[in-house]
Amino acid sequence: MAPSFNPQDSRNTRFALLWMNLAAEPLISLYTLIPFILRKDFGSSMFQVSLFITLRPVLSVFSFYWSAYLKEGKGRLIANLISASLLAYLPFLFFPWVDNFGFLLLASAMYQLFSKAAIPSLIEVLKRNIPKAPREHAFSLFFILSFVESGILGLLLGGLLDSHAFDWKMLFFFASLIGLSSIFFFIRLKVPELPKKQQRGEVPASLAHPWKESFRLMRERTDFAHFQGAFMFGGSALMLMAPALSSYYADTLSLTYTNITTARFIFMAIGVAGSSLLWKKGLSLVPLLKLTLWVLVGFGLFPIALLMAQIDLWFLYLAFFIYGVAQAGSHLIWNLSGTYFSSDQDSSPYTRVNILMLGLRGAVMPLIGGLLCDLLGPTPVLILGMFLCLYGARYLFRRSRIFISQIP
Repeated sequence: MAPSFNPQDSRNTRFALLWMNLAAEPLISLYTLIPFILRKDFGSSMFQVSLFITLRPVLSVFSFYWSAYLKEGKGRLIANLISASLLAYLPFLFFPWVDNFGFLLLASAMYQLFSKAAIPSLIEVLKRNIPKAPREHAFSLFFILSFVESGILGLLLGGLLDSHAFDWKMLFFFASLIGLSSIFFFIRLKVPELPKKQQRGEVPASLAHPWKESFRLMRERTDFAHFQGAFMFGGSALMLMAPALSSYYADTLSLTYTNITTARFIFMAIGVAGSSLLWKKGLSLVPLLKLTLWVLVGFGLFPIALLMAQIDLWFLYLAFFIYGVAQAGSHLIWNLSGTYFSSDQDSSPYTRVNILMLGLRGAVMPLIGGLLCDLLGPTPVLILGMFLCLYGARYLFRRSRIFISQIP
């Protein structure tokens, strides 16, 4: 029996999702610049840059536990969204008054931990309140709007940071205030409970249980396991390259803040905005594993174009455009894969596996990337990342032929 949806709850949920995307973008935009800030203005070592980059994926493991023990009913999904949002943004309010790498690392850790912790609850709220087609459309459209916003922000941030007209720590303060405003829209949401037969049983109070549940799920759903395998290759490649990118931009290409913000916030935004609705349409026409393959191809082309930026800076902008196209597909597929594989069941276990795998690859790949960058320089690391992405696409191509007919 198909689930029924309350029109008012659907409208409120779509608006909350829209506001969340728009309100989060100022801090997201600034946060993506931190490795470049560390390298260019702080003179941080590659180890410090690698340590910062490692935070995002490694803390996903703790986010995984946060959602694994979340109980349903009585507004718990909404309570998780509100509390996680509060804890994610709050530390940045103290940024202007604490000027050291240790606090930056702590604030970033809190942000990465709790912004990821909210995802399983958010996706399940969307699934219960918005029908499939409008849900995918809203998710894609609002992601586009957030990148249009990032393009506008990019025009402002590059000039402000290059001219030192505004303290970058104060920018984080105001961005955090804007992000916190999402809480007021989450409070208004109502979420129907699942029928008793579809609800999870009591989760044992064991550190090992969520891991066992996740690996059991992948054993039972081989198509989902291969989806995770493909993302493991592509995600590992991006994390391996991440420390090298800040060194490559600052040291090899000698980019200004204007260069990097133009590439990141304008050309990447054009790639996202121009392709998101196509990815969304592809999600309804093309099997998920096949669509994921093209995401990996896009990520594999990114370092190729980036290396050619040594010849002409326009290749930098082309690289970010390609990355934007691939990122649009990755964002849609990674976030909605839980609803895709779970059918009419609770999507949270699938989304938690996504977060767990992100944490596992992030525990080592950025540090390895930083070490290789110190030993070999950034260029060989980018080449290695390219090969990993393209090998992941080949891996998925060979396995997707087996499962492609089984995927709805």
